Amino acid sequence: MNHLSPCSVALAGALLLAACTPDSAPPPESALAVSAPASDEVAPSTSRPALFLRGYYESRDGGLFTACGETSRRTLASIDPATAAALAEENAKQDRPRFLMAEGNLRGRDAVEIGRFNLISGDAWNCESRLGEIILGARGTEELWSLEVTHAAATFVAGPSAVPEVHAYAGLADGVDGLSVRLGDKDAAFSVRLRGETCSEAMTGTLFAWSVVVDANGQSFKGCAWRGLASP
Repeated sequence: MNHLSPCSVALAGALLLAACTPDSAPPPESALAVSAPASDEVAPSTSRPALFLRGYYESRDGGLFTACGETSRRTLASIDPATAAALAEENAKQDRPRFLMAEGNLRGRDAVEIGRFNLISGDAWNCESRLGEIILGARGTEELWSLEVTHAAATFVAGPSAVPEVHAYAGLADGVDGLSVRLGDKDAAFSVRLRGETCSEAMTGTLFAWSVVVDANGQSFKGCAWRGLASP
């Protein structure tokens, strides 16, 4: 049997101690570097209401709201002044239940807080309208153009017989007075700019919270826009 000398034991112990010290441990992984946007770029917008309410508003009894998926009416705990004014103006023309999509929250079982409206419609929109997959939608008030923005793409159709123009979607950006759509292909001939101002569509009697200008191939297309339920 071989016996280790005291020196050998001491040397082995020193090597084991050195292997377990923090200095010899592998360094922690570096955090991923996140580069700030260049000076000519705008950071994507992350502003989003906590909840988009959808349902039917009635002016009677001080204001009642029936949320999509519910059968009982809720009373108003609060309402944004601009939304209240827009609803009052529409109901002055014809008082009837109106489909409302707005920022806000449901409180308990019987109350609602209604914030800034997204759209107000008599019968052109309802709880079954396709909004879940859309980040942003827009269309012309005089010319029949349309824009639909999803996570897959921003698709623009300049008219009834036009070929759809498809661009890669990269996000929404905050501007001085509204929003703009950021494109993955960064086509200088195509841009979408929104302003936070009421826009009306005479054909359907719908009020939208946004006006929009789409610049495409040297032409400007003006119309109304709305936010969908999909996150930006």
